[in-house]
Amino acid sequence: MVKKIPEWRLLDSPPLTAAENMALDETIVELRGENKTENTIHFIQFSPRCVLLGYHQLLEEEIRVDYCLSNGIDINRRITGGGGLFFDESQLGWEIICHRDFFESGIPNLKLFKILCEPVVTALRDLGLESRFRPRNDIEINGRKISGTGGTESGDAFLFQGTMLTDFDVDTMLRALRIPIEKLKAKEIDSVKERVTCLKWELGYTPPIDTIKKAVANAFEKHLGIRLIPGNLTSEEKALFKKKLKYFRSSDWINKVHNPFRRKDVLRAGYKSEYGMVRFTMSVDLMAKRIREILITGDFISFPSKALYNLEALLRGERFDKDNIHSIIQKYFEDGLIVIDGMIFDDFIKPVDQIFEKAAITQFGIPIEYCNHISVTNGSFATIMKKRPSVLFLPYCSKLSDCKFRHKKGCNVCGQCSYGDALSIGIEAGLKPICINNYEDLWAELKKMKRKGEKAFIGCCCEPFFIKHHDDFTHSGVSGLLLDIDNTTCYDLDQAQDAYAGTFSSQTSLNLDLLKSVLSATLN
Repeated sequence: MVKKIPEWRLLDSPPLTAAENMALDETIVELRGENKTENTIHFIQFSPRCVLLGYHQLLEEEIRVDYCLSNGIDINRRITGGGGLFFDESQLGWEIICHRDFFESGIPNLKLFKILCEPVVTALRDLGLESRFRPRNDIEINGRKISGTGGTESGDAFLFQGTMLTDFDVDTMLRALRIPIEKLKAKEIDSVKERVTCLKWELGYTPPIDTIKKAVANAFEKHLGIRLIPGNLTSEEKALFKKKLKYFRSSDWINKVHNPFRRKDVLRAGYKSEYGMVRFTMSVDLMAKRIREILITGDFISFPSKALYNLEALLRGERFDKDNIHSIIQKYFEDGLIVIDGMIFDDFIKPVDQIFEKAAITQFGIPIEYCNHISVTNGSFATIMKKRPSVLFLPYCSKLSDCKFRHKKGCNVCGQCSYGDALSIGIEAGLKPICINNYEDLWAELKKMKRKGEKAFIGCCCEPFFIKHHDDFTHSGVSGLLLDIDNTTCYDLDQAQDAYAGTFSSQTSLNLDLLKSVLSATLN
């Protein structure tokens, strides 16, 4: 007997607004989860152009709202996780909405992500481009991403979606997403092009959208062993879509992840693993040792979709005790109440531990708002104080950009930049100031410290650098305090690679009041 080929619907929607596309996504996956509609391959396009937050992201952290509003760029939130995206009218989105049983899978994982991305790899090959799946959920050409993906679930169904970058307006993307660049330069655009690509850049032209859709549809048929039948929305889908649309246009949806904190007793920390960024923000009653409010955000993809909010609710009002919070989060993961492919509860514990370290710093008379700008490695603030830090690491980028000492270890303390001021403060406190000229220089100096038996350091660097290299600092084996720097950093300007090489051209500013406060505490 010849096995019947499963038939799926091919839904090719016309360009819709961001709110319409998000409402339609939830409509289809919800009804599929209730077995009220069929398995579907869905093509989506946007008009007008828009920025889309990931499901767990905070609007003010990710989007330049004023720029978007003044330039006719819609703002909305996806029902799937991941990072912020810019979508213009040229981009194509593809989606798989199907019953879990088709792939014999419960919650999507890395293996399933690869299975669902392979059809697009084949479609790109048919368009003349060699690409490959890049864990955890991207498709790349020669190391540059051309398609990012994400997913969510509803009932017995899941939705897996991806982008196809056909052409790419880098300038607008950098300005719309929260990258605070006053005047965009060619090097910022080039930096993005090193990591992202599109059909036009690779082929030298943009294939007609119908040609791209046909290649993708044919590849899905081939890989999934299905036959796609062009179709339209059912009457039930149309009715539910109309009902949902008002909510997806509302600020309640767009600001679904909101920051409830306005008080100064707020502690923040983040940790970046290879599978995503996790940020914790807690409002804490330090006297009563209770968590008042908690916000967990990030660019990861979690299942089920509301698991993160349930974890927040579980932690709200709990005792502000490290062992207690550890056990709650560990049990939540071990019970399978949240699944993030590649992540374990330890990835959530690390920023929590940083928050407890920041809370402990308040005991030394340092204001809590300052504590948020202090990170510790290989010890607590108290133990590092007892070790009496002997070295002060200062970044070259805080020197004047045209200073003759910009890329040298020395400084003539001319009084025209915060570097010289910090150097003088450090010398007065009995520390040995050392200029860090690039990424490799930092690790060389840490190795030298360890070899000489110097026990601790104080360093000035931007918080994103510490978050990214949290584990590297730990592996160095040297205890230290890292103080966040002021002003626009290489990470803000998307020039981290320049900074690593020691060629970052902008000037940062060191937080001298923070440095004085810490030195005063450590010397008491």
